[in-house]
This record gives sequence, structure tokens and C-alpha cells, in this order.
Amino acid sequence: MKRRNFILIGAAGVAAVSVPSAFYFFRDIEYDKSLADPGSLLFILDGPAVVMLGEQYRMLFPGEDSERFLARKLSADAPDLQNIIIEDFETENTVLVDGWILSKTEARQCALFSIINKK
Repeated sequence: MKRRNFILIGAAGVAAVSVPSAFYFFRDIEYDKSLADPGSLLFILDGPAVVMLGEQYRMLFPGEDSERFLARKLSADAPDLQNIIIEDFETENTVLVDGWILSKTEARQCALFSIINKK
């Protein structure tokens, strides 16, 4: 095979993989924005305080610092988020963020809330 043909076929292969991947990772995601509503915390704290908690959670868990990741995780539990939060406390699936003990689900809601409210 000639070098020119090899380079053209290689470039076409890279483009065939890159274009769908870029479309998946860089397009806006669609999800129910109510997933980012940490209901019980908003009765206690104002919006900026919840944003601060979300930002701190995202710093503590950099692997979860993505709107796509958080929306996907919360969407899996969407129909029953309040019961999942209660279950998190019962099973000690909690995190300490700025002195607040939050369920993992609540913390993820705060993180998603902070991302949405920064846009």
C-alpha cells in the first residue's frame, strides 16, 4: 500500500471515530431540571449557599464534576429521589461538605444545582 493511501485511510478512520464522539460529549444534554432541586436544603439555605455546597462537593469529588455525569446518576433514581435520600442516611451513604452531613444524592443535587446556576 502506498504511503498516501495509508495516510488517507488512517485519517478517514480517525474522523469516523472522532465525529460521533465529539457529538456525544459536546452536545447539550437534556434532562429534567427538577433533578437539581435539593428541596429540603432550599428550605434551610438560600440559593447561593446551596451553590457553594455544590461547588465544594465537586471539588471533593472531581470525578463527579460534570453536568452529564450528575444528571445521569440522578436520572437513574429520579422517580424516587426523596426515598433514595432517606435510604442514603439509613445506610450511611453520606458525605461531609462544609460541616453539613448530606446524603450522597442530596450532595449530587447541590452539585448539579451549582452547575446550572453558574451558566
